[in-house]
Amino acid sequence: MINKSDGFSFKQFHVSHADCAMKVGTDGILLGGWADVNTVSPAPLKVLDIGTGSGLISLMLAQRCQGNLQAIAIDIDASACEQAKRNVDNSPWSSSIAVKHVALQALGQTDKAEPATFDLIVSNPPYFAHGQEFTDDARKTARHTGSLSHQELIDCALTLLAPNGCIALVLPYKSGCELATYCQQLGSLNLTCLNIKTTPKKPYKRMLMRIRRGQAMLENKSLTIHEPDGSYSKDYQDITKEFYLKM
Repeated sequence: MINKSDGFSFKQFHVSHADCAMKVGTDGILLGGWADVNTVSPAPLKVLDIGTGSGLISLMLAQRCQGNLQAIAIDIDASACEQAKRNVDNSPWSSSIAVKHVALQALGQTDKAEPATFDLIVSNPPYFAHGQEFTDDARKTARHTGSLSHQELIDCALTLLAPNGCIALVLPYKSGCELATYCQQLGSLNLTCLNIKTTPKKPYKRMLMRIRRGQAMLENKSLTIHEPDGSYSKDYQDITKEFYLKM
């Protein structure tokens, strides 16, 4: 039985998040709607969801692929993994998503059956540096970069990425700029950065980043979530309209 009072209902699935430190929010919804799921292969898209939390992003990708994917959703928070498993089991794509309680650095070391590479690696990673205080230990773990820095995330993800694969992240704008600089220093990476502001007059708040191997390039785009009257912009609706109930 799904308790729809403890989470967020989308058009095709419900996400409970009472047991997750990080709740369903705009960041994850944007990433789940924006990440590139296009592939020339008829085989299921192989997806790795790092720090899955409630399983939101994996479920959004499953909807977009109409179930034609095989996703591994990992998290270091045991409670979040249990919540994600329940959300997946209650969705139309329970056979397409496997939730695992494991750190990215240990992925493949404990389960030799893990696929060697992924077509798409997604993450809504931690983004607060040490020093910020939290009363909830799980929330602190979910939001701090101490257990997995953004640079380490990229280094690990690149070793797991298929040759023509893609990494997609959502980050605070400043952290995104710093990570883009790091990726440029690595060389041979093609970056697309979608810089996001909540309203036209506000500064950039978030960045969606897409990383592919290839010619070193950096492309910057922008998106505003709300129009001056408070309504959702067309650009935001184009990314999220297949999910929101009232859009």
